[in-house]
Amino acid sequence: MKSIISFLKTTITGGILFLLPIVLILVLLGKGLKIIFKISKPLSNYLPERFFGLDGSIILTIFLLVVICFLGGLLFKSNWAKGFITRLETNILNNMPGYALMKSLTVDTIGQEVEHNMNPILIHDEDSWSLAFLVEEKGDLSTVFIPDAPRHDAGEVKIIPTQKIKKLNVSTKIFARVIKNYGKDAVEWIS
Repeated sequence: MKSIISFLKTTITGGILFLLPIVLILVLLGKGLKIIFKISKPLSNYLPERFFGLDGSIILTIFLLVVICFLGGLLFKSNWAKGFITRLETNILNNMPGYALMKSLTVDTIGQEVEHNMNPILIHDEDSWSLAFLVEEKGDLSTVFIPDAPRHDAGEVKIIPTQKIKKLNVSTKIFARVIKNYGKDAVEWIS
């Protein structure tokens, strides 16, 4: 009976930890859209009732959302905002499971260069190679994340000698896809 209760407890806790960031993002987006819609509704009276088959308030909401994203991007370029984001990531977001890897995949998808990106690597160990991400490199030792296929967001962290690492010139997105496909086409990276 205790094992069933323990199983239920750990499963429910894991579900909460998995769903919490997703629900938080959806709630924030929903609240943000409601605020923008309230702002755009009175202004939409000055627009045509129907424009490209859409209500004028929807068009204005989309326009305001694009403008706010643009202004947010300008703000993000400031040193103050970069410092704030760094503190937020260090103190909160990096504690969320899979955040660093998801950030790395997103950054790679949009083609942005980031100093602390998780780079795809191969680890040579005697007669085999392992697919992994380079987390940190400090002299003769490196911290690596070895994902469990087919998931790239679960695995183990190891500290290994740097000379066992072969850095790959492959995008994080492609690397994650190869892991999802149980390493299919990874042999090409060894030669």
